[in-house]
Formats: sequence, structure tokens, C-alpha cells
Amino acid sequence: MGKCRKIIYTPPRGKGIIEDKLKNLIDFLNDDVANPIDPLFKMIIGHYQFEAIHPFRDGNGRTGRVFNIHYLTKKGLLDLPILFLSRYIIQQKDSYYNTIQGVSQRGDWKSWIVYMLKAIEVTSNITYNKINDIISIKEAILQTIANDTRIQRPEKILEMIFTQPMTKVKHFVEKGIYAENTARII
Repeated sequence: MGKCRKIIYTPPRGKGIIEDKLKNLIDFLNDDVANPIDPLFKMIIGHYQFEAIHPFRDGNGRTGRVFNIHYLTKKGLLDLPILFLSRYIIQQKDSYYNTIQGVSQRGDWKSWIVYMLKAIEVTSNITYNKINDIISIKEAILQTIANDTRIQRPEKILEMIFTQPMTKVKHFVEKGIYAENTARII
């Protein structure tokens, strides 16, 4: 006989109830006049709401984390969807579950909000450093190509490699960067 587990949260059930709660979530997120809240706080509250009403048993962590990126991009806090909170949340999984359950069980919004703000801060710093590392590597490669080869327009080659790593001769030709014979030599 298996271990007896205590139920810690029961999500809402029933089509009409779930639809109403999802509509409430969508209205909350999209109506900045009725809900004039900072977008970071809206994302954090919305993430909780989504996780609390999500009706599937298989978990919804990835969907909830994609929700965060999409919302911040939509609100203009990110130019590109590059803030991936998954790593932090997975590494701090116990804290994630404790703080999200704290909202459901005790109304402890403060701990949840602080946890998520910390996740955003840590992830933002990691992302910022990675972007700077990529830019530095890109510049070093460009310098090497420019100094050690006779390749014309090295910045175009580098741009193709960084935007389309599986670059073929036809890609250079289609973009008008090189003629086919020149692209084959490079």
C-alpha cells in the first residue's frame, strides 16, 4: 500500500468555472485602465493565477514560464523573448512550490512576489552576461577573420553564422552577400 499524501491544493473544476477564471485572468492582464499595476507585478500575479486555475494534471510549469516571457515581451519590458526563468525556478523548486502554495494556503503574497522578483533579477543578470559574452565572442571572431584572412565583408559572414548557424552556400547567394562561386570558396 502506498504512502498516504495530504492534498495541499485542489484546482477549480468544471468548464464554466475554469472559463470564468481564465476570462478574469485575461481581463486582469490586458486591461491596464481597470488594473493599473506595474507589468512585473501583473506578470507575477498572473503567473500565480494561471498556475492556480490550470486544469491539467500533467503539470503546467513550462506553459506558465512561457506565459511570463510572452507577457513581458508584450508589455515592452523585453525586446525579445529571452528571459528564461525556468532554470532559476527548477533550481529553486522547493522555494517555488512553498511560496506559490503560501498564496493559496495563507494568502502570503509577499513571499511569492519577493521570490519571483528574485528569479527575475538573477535570471536577468545571467542573461545580460550571456549576451555580453556572445557579443565579445562575435567581435573577436570578426577581428580574427578581418586580420587573418582575405575574406571580403567578414561582418556579413558573421551575421549569417550568428543568425543561421546551419548556413549553406545558397543562403549567402539568396541574401546577395556573395556570388555562388565565391560562397563555395569561403
